[in-house]
Amino acid sequence: MHNLPMQENLPGLRERQRRRTTKELHDAAVQLVSEQGLAAVTAEAIADRAGVSRRTFFNYFASKEDAVLGARPPSMSEAELARFLDEDSADPFTRTVRLIVSIIRSSFEAGSTFDERRILVHRFPELRQRLSQHVSTAEQLVESVLKEKLSSSGETAGESSRALLMLAGTVLRYVYTHDPGAVETDPTAAIESAIATFKKVLEDIS
Repeated sequence: MHNLPMQENLPGLRERQRRRTTKELHDAAVQLVSEQGLAAVTAEAIADRAGVSRRTFFNYFASKEDAVLGARPPSMSEAELARFLDEDSADPFTRTVRLIVSIIRSSFEAGSTFDERRILVHRFPELRQRLSQHVSTAEQLVESVLKEKLSSSGETAGESSRALLMLAGTVLRYVYTHDPGAVETDPTAAIESAIATFKKVLEDIS
């Protein structure tokens, strides 16, 4: 009987430990690159500064650049995929934009804030390439889902998926131009407003 509360608390304890280790590695990475520059810092040095093993480092971050950014490769959860596949929830365009936003945000769920990354990228422009790689990975994930979905519905998967993906990417760039941090700090309001704007424009010219 007394073991049940402890067992129920374990997932919360593990998550708190995961977030704590993530922050410690991120803080160590930022400290080291501030002291030595990005080129001179290694994953091993970051792990040593954080007091963990090299193996532990790579359980949390794929590269030293990711540790500095507090980022991880984008991923797509089963819940987000199910939401995208729910045709009753919204039109394909809206669902595509929402999906790519959720995938991009997955890279930064437990790392640095947008403002912190902006400062880091300004100091170390080499980090911009890694951010671009994460965005490209997110787009590839969305494109693979679109191709499979459109193909099963009998549509021309290649052309339709590319068109939807390009349009979704344009919406994100539009949001970023108006408020660079909105995709992370207030995604729902900013994204839904941008989707409505694009729908109106497309309706007006159709």
